[in-house]
Order: sequence, then structure tokens, then C-alpha cells
Amino acid sequence: MKLLVDIGNTRIKWATENKHIIQESRAVNHHSLTFIEKIKQTWLGLGTPEIIAVSSVSKQQIVDQLLDLAKNIWPNITVIMAKSSSQGFSVKNAYQDATKLGVDRWLGLIALQHYYPDTRCIIDCGTAITLDVLDVQGQHLGGLISPGLQLMKQSLSSGTERLSADESEFSVGLACYTEAAIYSGTLLAAVGLIEKVLADLCNGSDNIILTGGDALVLSRHLKCQYIIEPDFILKGLSLYSRLW
Repeated sequence: MKLLVDIGNTRIKWATENKHIIQESRAVNHHSLTFIEKIKQTWLGLGTPEIIAVSSVSKQQIVDQLLDLAKNIWPNITVIMAKSSSQGFSVKNAYQDATKLGVDRWLGLIALQHYYPDTRCIIDCGTAITLDVLDVQGQHLGGLISPGLQLMKQSLSSGTERLSADESEFSVGLACYTEAAIYSGTLLAAVGLIEKVLADLCNGSDNIILTGGDALVLSRHLKCQYIIEPDFILKGLSLYSRLW
């Protein structure tokens, strides 16, 4: 058994894998002061994984805390830290310095090439919105990074005197009060980015993979065809870990 762990900018997501089958994933917000204790209570009931595979775009301190926890529970566990590389898994990295490509994006490209070879675009709708494109040969053509929905709202709140962040959902359209106007403005900004990229930079492709915490809410407003893959980075991490 393997334990797959993806540490994002906001959440830690994990799942176990047996014989290349990923079980139901769990997640916690690592901004919580009690996140380690919450994870510990879940991990104590997992059994004994032989390997823990980790991808992280967050602080090293969080990685260290999780690995310390894993080694305390399972002293003999083998640790695999995923890293971006110039090529591998039938994918070629577009970045001149391959290590500068976020490992979550690299794992998403690996999963895209393996599971959906006829689909050329993956969009991770998390704290940041990242969009990456592959050609039919598996060459990464590059990508884009934009603030995610919550970051857009937070930037309005922190950069203006009278605009506050609100977690509520509203009908999308022209709004008659500020909270609803922010909701629609940020949501349609993200939708517009995605549809513009598909129209101008993806050779007319109209099929995409969506992952990340805001994938569902964004999907409701897209005109293109899409597949929602909630655990897509974990799937890429699973493929990566098969080398060990």
C-alpha cells in the first residue's frame, strides 16, 4: 500500500493506493492550527503503507511536519518526494529550468498524457488557477497562472476600503449589490480566461480536464466540454511513484 499526499497552497489532500487503485481521498486546510492532529487521527486508521509519495508547492515546514508524523506512525516507511524534470512519462517540459515548473502542474501533465492522450489541456482551479497545454507528442507547450477565485476576492478586500470578501454564492449576472457583483466578476473573469485560452491558444480544442477545489463551480459556466477529475494530481503522483 502507498500513501499519496498532495500539499497545495491551502489544502493537504491524501489517499491510499492499492495495486494502482486510488481509494477515496481526504483533505484538510493546513492553515488550521490543528491540521496535524486531524491528519494523525485519520492516518492512524490507514494500516501500514510501505511508501509515502509527496508532492508539495507549500512551505517546507509543512512537508517536514507531515513526514515527521508519517515516520512516527510508520518508522520503516519509504519517502518519495516528487520533483519536476525536463522529461519523463512521455511528457517533455517546456520550461528551460524544469525545476521551476510547479510539481503539481508536472504531475497533472503526466496524468493528462497517461489517462487522456486525446485531451490537450488541464486546468487546476485551486488557490491559483493554472492552465497547461500538451501537444499530441506529449510536448508541454507552456501554461498560464492566474489568481483563483478566493485570491481575487481577497485582493479586492485587501486593496480597497469598502469591498469585503464574502464566501456566499450568488446568481451570476449583473448585480445590484456589492457582494454579488464581486462573486460574478471574479467567477466570470476566471471563465473568460479559460474560454479565451481554449479559443486562441489550444488550436481550437474544446475539451479540457478540470481539477482543484473550484472546478465544479467554474464548470457550471463553461461552454466547452470538460471532465472533472477531483484527484488528478494524486493520479499523477501515483504514476510518478511507480518508478520506485
